[in-house]
Amino acid sequence: MKKKHYLPAIFIIIAIIISTYYVFFRNNEIEIQLDRSRYIINQRIRNIELDRFPLRLQLEFERLRRDFSNIYLQKEWTADLSFDLTHPPLFDMRNLYLVSFDKIAVYNKNDLTSVWIKQLDFDIESILLIDGNNLLVIDNNGTIFAFNRNSGDLNWSQHLNENYISNNTFTAKPFQITHNEDRRIITSILILPIDTEINVFCSVTGETLFSLDFEDYIYFLSEYDQLSNAIYVSYGNKISKIILEKK
Repeated sequence: MKKKHYLPAIFIIIAIIISTYYVFFRNNEIEIQLDRSRYIINQRIRNIELDRFPLRLQLEFERLRRDFSNIYLQKEWTADLSFDLTHPPLFDMRNLYLVSFDKIAVYNKNDLTSVWIKQLDFDIESILLIDGNNLLVIDNNGTIFAFNRNSGDLNWSQHLNENYISNNTFTAKPFQITHNEDRRIITSILILPIDTEINVFCSVTGETLFSLDFEDYIYFLSEYDQLSNAIYVSYGNKISKIILEKK
């Protein structure tokens, strides 16, 4: 190899080494930083006051507002229910999920034809759509179920706590963190508050990944803060910022 080719070759080798290091050993850190930058830009754009827009953008905004004046509401179907709902309706791309005490009734959301119905032994505490095509159901006896959304088959279940007490009075409910919300995780995880602790599950398999204990009862749990990789927990008379770390 001629001398004049040594320097470019060295630069290429160094670039390959650096790229490999960031891809395999830095937990997708470049992508994480890009996601944070996009989040910050999006938040700033959404919170710009209208009087700070240039005149051209203001005119475009007014045109869009006029277009929105053509929007109206129209009923597609109406149906009578033979039971009282005890939770807000939940829906995905195909189905409508209705809960009445200890019963789950799943319907096609376009024509309300029945898809499947399940009767549990105890009243339902909460429901959530999670990955793996699962409907997560927690009863007030402390058992968690993951039903296939389309068939109603039980994919996995787990009893949470022998001393579980229904927490339906408060709004500390389970929620999911996906790969799109945090690029450091490969599959989605489930954040589940129970009494004085927060549990982390794999959404697909139900495997317990981690538990964090608090010294008092958990009342409220925030949604996931993607910018800070954090959740905010209210327990007793305190509030804490809890960071989701990855080794």
